Amino acid sequence: MAASKGNAVAAAAVCVLVLLAVGAEAQGGGECVPQLNRLLACRAYAVPGAGDPSAECCSALSSISQGCACSAISIMNSLPSRCHLSQINCSA
Repeated sequence: MAASKGNAVAAAAVCVLVLLAVGAEAQGGGECVPQLNRLLACRAYAVPGAGDPSAECCSALSSISQGCACSAISIMNSLPSRCHLSQINCSA
């Protein structure tokens, strides 16, 4: 069961990356799509309890421009309200 839960979380992470890429493109950030697509190399590390990211993941992450990263974070932060959900608060 733990493996299937981990797979579900990884699949959700991939879906979020795809949504971010589509949203960035829709906002005129077509150059962000290839950058965000490279983050698929990080999908196995986007789950609680995952080990250290691979060199491929770290390389993909380091290749994302600040503008693209900020746009993706902005889109991610807007999703709960656009889905009529409460904002997520991760602070302790």
